[in-house]
Amino acid sequence: MYLQLHRLVIQLESEDTAVNEEWQRLFDGWLVAEPAQVDLRLRLNLVQILPPLPTSPPVFADSRPLPNDIGVLSVYAAAPGMVWLHYHDGALVQVPLATEASQPTIRGVVTPAAVPYGRLEDITFTSLAPALRRQGYYLVHAFAVGRGDTAVLIVGASGSGKTTSGLSLLLGGWQLLANDILLLENREDGLYALPTPGGVNIRPATFDLLPALQERFTPQKGRVSISGQQLSRGQWAKPARVALVLLPHIEGARPCCHLQPANRAVALVRLLEESADRWDTAVLDGHVDVMEQVSQQTAVYHLLLGQDVANLPELIEGVKT
Repeated sequence: MYLQLHRLVIQLESEDTAVNEEWQRLFDGWLVAEPAQVDLRLRLNLVQILPPLPTSPPVFADSRPLPNDIGVLSVYAAAPGMVWLHYHDGALVQVPLATEASQPTIRGVVTPAAVPYGRLEDITFTSLAPALRRQGYYLVHAFAVGRGDTAVLIVGASGSGKTTSGLSLLLGGWQLLANDILLLENREDGLYALPTPGGVNIRPATFDLLPALQERFTPQKGRVSISGQQLSRGQWAKPARVALVLLPHIEGARPCCHLQPANRAVALVRLLEESADRWDTAVLDGHVDVMEQVSQQTAVYHLLLGQDVANLPELIEGVKT
């Protein structure tokens, strides 16, 4: 299948139905017929057990834990201009880093445990990220919405409330740019947030906080998983200049949401935490420059979340961007 990601066409290949079906769900509305040219290829196949890891020590190990206290990612040097990405919950992917490669191919394997609940989305985009950076697209973990020429980024770790906050803004009339993985592009007049496909997981507590969401999706005992295409009803926001960054914090029983101005240095640190692949040293300086530009061109606020998160659209109306 072929994913049209703005000016790039990415061929997604797998021999396995489960992988193809999850890609179909994640990239609903963004898949195209066979194009005249392919810019990048990603091949992922299922295995029950990952092959042996390289014997040399990793050049990078991400210390942030996933559930059950397993790490996220280790990176191993492979052949010159090549690395292995080991996703600890079940994937091993070989990624070329050479800029001169024509139609580079990324190859790897995933276990069945790494396919559902958004993990294949993370693996897909993290594996594509080095090639995307070399094409001028920079990834950041954020929920992003747009309205007119303005984009708002909600940047925070898993469990910080960014998805609930973003859904509140969508219910308030904003349009979807991205749920969890967002592409940024540097243009003549600043950094732009680009609509980016992917899945959305809505937890039961979010339905309790946002009753209007129940009119669009049926609450369930577990999480509700939908595509961005379903959430946006096919009406994605257009690329927009980033004007506001919100850093969410869940404040327990706080009755009302509150905005508190944030230091731009704090914003830069948070953006780098949620975006930078420190092991990709060849383009790290450029990546840092992009995130610094985001923090400098935007208004930045801590978003202290309360029980009235449904009123968030009204709260940010008065923010000067």
